[in-house]
Amino acid sequence: MCGQVSCSHIFDDLTKMAATDLTTALDLEPGILITAGVSGGPDSLALLHFLHSLHYPLLVASFNHRLRPGAGADIDFVREFAANLGLPFVTGSADVAAHAAALGLSIEEAARELRYQFLFGEARKAGSQVVAVGHTADDQAETVLMHFLRGSGLAGLKGMPARIILPVFDPEIPLVRPLLNWTRADTEAYCRQNDLKARIDSTNTDTHYFRNRLRHELLPILEQYNPQIRQSLARTALTLQRDYGLLNELIEAAWQKTVKSSGPEFVEFERAELEKMNPGLTRNLFRKAAFELRPGLRDIDFEALERAATLKPVDLAGGLKTYLETGSLYVTSSEAALPSTAWPQLSTPFDLVAGRTALGNGWFLTCQEMGADNLQVEARSNPDKFTAWLAADLSSGRLQARAYISGDRFEPLGMPRQTVKLAELFINLKIPQRLRRAWPLVCVDNQIAWVPGLRQAEPFKVTEKTIRVVKIELKKEAGQV
Repeated sequence: MCGQVSCSHIFDDLTKMAATDLTTALDLEPGILITAGVSGGPDSLALLHFLHSLHYPLLVASFNHRLRPGAGADIDFVREFAANLGLPFVTGSADVAAHAAALGLSIEEAARELRYQFLFGEARKAGSQVVAVGHTADDQAETVLMHFLRGSGLAGLKGMPARIILPVFDPEIPLVRPLLNWTRADTEAYCRQNDLKARIDSTNTDTHYFRNRLRHELLPILEQYNPQIRQSLARTALTLQRDYGLLNELIEAAWQKTVKSSGPEFVEFERAELEKMNPGLTRNLFRKAAFELRPGLRDIDFEALERAATLKPVDLAGGLKTYLETGSLYVTSSEAALPSTAWPQLSTPFDLVAGRTALGNGWFLTCQEMGADNLQVEARSNPDKFTAWLAADLSSGRLQARAYISGDRFEPLGMPRQTVKLAELFINLKIPQRLRRAWPLVCVDNQIAWVPGLRQAEPFKVTEKTIRVVKIELKKEAGQV
């Protein structure tokens, strides 16, 4: 316990340093409106008083988690404290326990989610440029230790940054932690020095909560080995945040190189590029993909990322999994969420007539009949698998397009009088299983004459004796990807 004079000297230095950080590290220019999350405890009360002393415009926001009987009194206390400072005040509440049960979250996770939804919602309504909370170096140490015990990688061990955008809550308004260099003892001393009568939340001593067990049981034991363990963990977080900045540059470069396409429920990677990469970088690409698709995730189990780095189908987190397809690896919620416009698919059968007919997923078939004069060489040596030349005199039956039917067989070009199962052709040519059922087929009556993009049938080939031909092309609509 320091004396009053020495404490005052320490706090002069501490507050000067923190005030400088507001305009440098936190980028808080004077005069901007700050929404301050205040519970009434020493940390948040010190935060509010400190920001007010620097003459920032403030909106005081207090959230009732409905987890204990005295929570309403805490809200009233913060309301009165804000009024005494002449500051506007807003409050909100939600049943955190019910929210946790409904979504399978821990109480801590549910409380954080609902509290931040409230804070950012009020900030947006008020036109606030930033949300500030009173996390300290002790909170940082507990966070790092918690992630360490859960087996987190660098992303978890870097702890809480002093300034961050949380897109799941707001894509523009940052969350800042102005007191992240203060210890809990500092905020308590600050409150004493400024005669701030903070409220004490009884749940902070309830060791049913994981963070509280770290705070009251594990950290005191670790302090027997290193009395400065909290400061050491906080410094470790700061060091790793800087290292993580460098890693993010590498991840972003790799992302631009490997991602082929993306959508609301999938990210598609170029599999060949992933195979060239260091597994550590691959892990981080999958982690980034998971957060792109599920911004509300707090973290992803390291072992899940390690399994995914083997480039095999695995479960990740939040209902996401990795899925392999020819040339691609997807991070997705299900096969049904994957794009199909890159492949021809047919939903409804139709008769093929002269002109153009749409298949229904960005592809279309064109059909025209012509004389065979001077076309036989082109037709017989056609290298384009998406164009077929059929002998019209051999295809005089009803020409139609339909989807694959289980048990379909056909006689491939160059294999006279030998039929093969179409299912085997799909497998041999590595057509993704999810696309086989709706793969379009061009048939004469019910006999397969052409499997677009794959093979033409022997019985309908153009020969020197062919008089008239039918030219059929399968094309993708302009602008489809």
